[in-house]
Amino acid sequence: MNAEPRLMYADGSANRYEISSTELKYIPVKPEESSTGMYSGGEPAQIALSNEQYSQLKNLFESALAQTDQHIPDRIKTSGLVTVGEYQAILKPGSALKAEIESKLKNLLGR
Repeated sequence: MNAEPRLMYADGSANRYEISSTELKYIPVKPEESSTGMYSGGEPAQIALSNEQYSQLKNLFESALAQTDQHIPDRIKTSGLVTVGEYQAILKPGSALKAEIESKLKNLLGR
C-alpha cells in the first residue's frame, strides 16, 4: 500500500473523518442530510496531525481492512466504513475494532 494513503472513516450515523498525513477533518452530518431530518453530528472540526498520530491511525485502519471477520458486505446504520486509499471495508455494528477507531478519532479531536 502507498506510504501515506488518504484515510477516511464514516461512522454509523454517516459523520465523516478525513485523514491526510498532516490533518484530521471531522465532517458532521447536517439535519437535512440525516435519515430522520433531525440528527446533527455537531460542529465540524479540523486538527493538525503529527507523523506519529497519522502512523497510528494508518496502522489501525490497515488492521481493520485485514480483519475480514469484522466485515459485513453492505453498509447499514451503526456500521462503520473504513477507507485506506482505494481499499474499503464495512465494519460490523458493535465491533470492538469499530469502537477502537471511533474512540481514537474522538480523542484526537478532544471530544
